[in-house]
Amino acid sequence: MLRLVSKQSSRKALKQLVSLEAPVANNTTRTFISTNKIERNICNNKLNIFTSSTTLNKNVVFTEILSTSSVAKRFYATPGKQITMPALSPSMTEGNIASWKKKEGDQIKAGDVIAEIETDKATMDFIYEEGNGYLAKILAPEGAKGIEINQPIAIIVSKKEDIEAAKNAKVDSSSSSKPAEAPKQEAPKPASKPAPKPKSTKTYPSHKVVGMPALSPSMETGGIASWAKKVGDQIKAGDVVAQVETDKATMDFVYEEGNGYLAKILVPEGTTGVQINQPVFVIASKKEDCDKFADFTAESNESHEEPAAVESSESSESSTASTTTTSTTTATRAAGERVFASPAARAAAASKGFDVSQITGTGPNNRVIKSDVLEFTPQQKQAEAPATAAAKKPTATAAPSTGTFTDFPHSNIRRVTAARLTESKQTIPHYYLTMECRVDKILKMRQELNAGNTVKLSVNDFIIKAAAAALRDNPVVNSTWTDSYIRRFHNIDINVAVNTDQGLFTPIVRGADMKGLNAISTTVKSLAEKAHQNKLTPSEFESGTFTISNLGMFGIKSFSAVINPPQAAILAVGTTETRVVPGTTPGTQYENATILSVTLSCDHRVVDGALGAEWLKSFKDYMENPLKLLL
Repeated sequence: MLRLVSKQSSRKALKQLVSLEAPVANNTTRTFISTNKIERNICNNKLNIFTSSTTLNKNVVFTEILSTSSVAKRFYATPGKQITMPALSPSMTEGNIASWKKKEGDQIKAGDVIAEIETDKATMDFIYEEGNGYLAKILAPEGAKGIEINQPIAIIVSKKEDIEAAKNAKVDSSSSSKPAEAPKQEAPKPASKPAPKPKSTKTYPSHKVVGMPALSPSMETGGIASWAKKVGDQIKAGDVVAQVETDKATMDFVYEEGNGYLAKILVPEGTTGVQINQPVFVIASKKEDCDKFADFTAESNESHEEPAAVESSESSESSTASTTTTSTTTATRAAGERVFASPAARAAAASKGFDVSQITGTGPNNRVIKSDVLEFTPQQKQAEAPATAAAKKPTATAAPSTGTFTDFPHSNIRRVTAARLTESKQTIPHYYLTMECRVDKILKMRQELNAGNTVKLSVNDFIIKAAAAALRDNPVVNSTWTDSYIRRFHNIDINVAVNTDQGLFTPIVRGADMKGLNAISTTVKSLAEKAHQNKLTPSEFESGTFTISNLGMFGIKSFSAVINPPQAAILAVGTTETRVVPGTTPGTQYENATILSVTLSCDHRVVDGALGAEWLKSFKDYMENPLKLLL
């Protein structure tokens, strides 16, 4: 039981305790320093006792143990005062220690700058305003990052002789305002793995089931555009058996695994959304066995795998249910309880449509910070997602009450292009810079070069060369954004947008800054022809560091292009127009000039406005003085 004692009896008991050789209490016991009042403190759960404490001086707290134990124990509080990470901006949730202006042992006065803190906005001075003292211990060294607000970073003591005692003190994790984080539960993800690789059965003659191949690194599903072989045809290693529509182009499916005969086609022409390794045809070793596969189906081939699949499914459902329950339990709060959240967290939650009260906070005093919002997955919505998707899925037989129309199924190329550009506009902070270039000198040079050249140059060839030269002068634009760093490319590979009947392609002119005008012109014409014929290979259109989209041939004066992720910029080129401008030669008051309008779309995370303007300035200089391209 808790026994209340008077001041006099407390002092008497404490004097007796001082004279005893008592062991120091477990350092996990939390004891708070108070210089002017009696406090009550609950000890470690292992002791299972109550205490009452009284302050003797400013530095040491002795605690009387009121229990049946015959051993008297002393509790020592950490001397000094903890300095915590301050909030130096309204949206700041954490900071980095850029540098310390004071070292351990230095005197600190009110108003002194003790450190430089890197916030989410800038690097700012940390001015200590809470009295005088000495910096006893630095808890967060220079370069420490991700320190949340109110987390201890140093200890200050009032007397210089207390420095050594403070240096040996250990800061209990419980003294930090950041609560202990429970293990994070990952939200259950929908099954998106490729279909299991097919295995042959014993109910049919010797055969092999061939699955959908992965013909590009980013390919997840494919479509059968056409079959180059029919049932009964012989297949040899290296033969093209079908044309497969990937997420990038239509490519040949070359069979490389021996010889045989096409016994059964499992996926007819025109089928889309076929997963990697999903069975598409059967090859038999003997021609006379082909007829025996007339009733063969992919389901009969996989029937022996069903028990394992069911067991795996049940295990997955159990794991998903457990994860959902745990996450939901963690996220819920009592009704009407006040929710503490940083301004950045509330803004992020509002943009995503999340209820802040459903998010578990990991900041000081369970405060919801921005990272909590970014990692949050609404469990209820996720559980309802399959039903909602099924309800919203349009039926194939639905038709409007009036009017006529024709439905054209999405090709893989169109579907992937739509998804990537939608992601680009939603996740990349675009901004646009427009500039006009006078191109009379380029037109004159082009005319002179084409007069005695077998390769006929276009204005677009000069644009590609000028863009490559500007990227060489301004390498920041030749970069990409990642969550951890900005990657700056040393190679300059320029994608050129080409529109075809199948969709938009962006073949690459690799090493454009190292190529001459003839080489650029030849490469672009060859790649454009391949794009129109669906003959591009993945190496000819994947990656790239910068993109140019030219709609000038359609009479478009100017437009703003969508950035091709993961690149940081794209140049939109309009048409040329003739204008009357002030004369540039003596005796000429006015003259005609050919003006080309271009717009640069930039990722503001990588390219600041001034850097984008510098790139356009360099590009304009090369376009108006094309002889510099020869340097």
